[in-house]
Amino acid sequence: MSWTGNLVWDVNKRLIGYGEPNSIRTSYLGRREFVQRLKLEATLNVHDGCVNTISWNDTGEYILSGSDDTFLVITNPYNKKVKKSIRSGHRANIFSAKFMPHTNDQEIVSCSGDGIIFYTHTEKSPDYNRQCQFTCHYGTAYEIMTVPNDPYTFLSCGEDGTVRWFDLRTKTSCTKEDCKDDILINCRRAATSISISPLVPYYLAVGCSDSSVRIYDRRMLGTRATGNYMGRGTTGMCVRFVPSHLSNKSCRVTSLCYSEDGQEVLVSYSSDYIYLFDPKDDQARELKGPSEERREE
Repeated sequence: MSWTGNLVWDVNKRLIGYGEPNSIRTSYLGRREFVQRLKLEATLNVHDGCVNTISWNDTGEYILSGSDDTFLVITNPYNKKVKKSIRSGHRANIFSAKFMPHTNDQEIVSCSGDGIIFYTHTEKSPDYNRQCQFTCHYGTAYEIMTVPNDPYTFLSCGEDGTVRWFDLRTKTSCTKEDCKDDILINCRRAATSISISPLVPYYLAVGCSDSSVRIYDRRMLGTRATGNYMGRGTTGMCVRFVPSHLSNKSCRVTSLCYSEDGQEVLVSYSSDYIYLFDPKDDQARELKGPSEERREE
């Protein structure tokens, strides 16, 4: 059977619920033939405000989304049904939300524009979930990142310049004023995006508002809660990348992510280009874009 035939059959199997929901993603993700055939399959009208974050669960069966409407929504994108709509407790725009790994999609961490992080259990009452909040960041909390195969810990980053590491085994809330217990890195400028290497999860990439991407080895880092916080933004840093023409500018990293094999990091900048670089070498290369003719098309 031709490749096209396999693709059509695999898509149909997914639609009727036969086979693994994640097989399409693992078999075809990134293949040019597949990407060129992409068309709009469905529109999920599940929010009343801008949707700032979406993420898949481990099996590829559900999507978790967060919005300016402060709701967290779990949707089955194949039958287009909402599994759960949760009034989060956030009082500002939700910017990032993730399922905690290996929790049967029942535990969610999310952060918002007011800097508050909520730990939400989908099977518990709103009153219980409202108590499970971390108010440690001051200013916007931009992103939440879970650790592969780890159902207990997660990281966050924010406008206050800190990357924080929380362990749900020690606490499920924190409302201390000016709390510094869980700071893993203090970048001393806004930390706007983070990503963990999927194959070597102790490598952590951090994008900042000073045009730089820093990669840290988490084995060399700790928090005050773990008793080995160093307090210097250079501790544990393996490499730092700044595009040469941005070295004296403050151009925010808007998003970054590792490739599936951990060999490349893709970085987008506000009002600038997208860059691809080798995390073992700070010589980045600008991604080639379409010609002017193609761009107009």
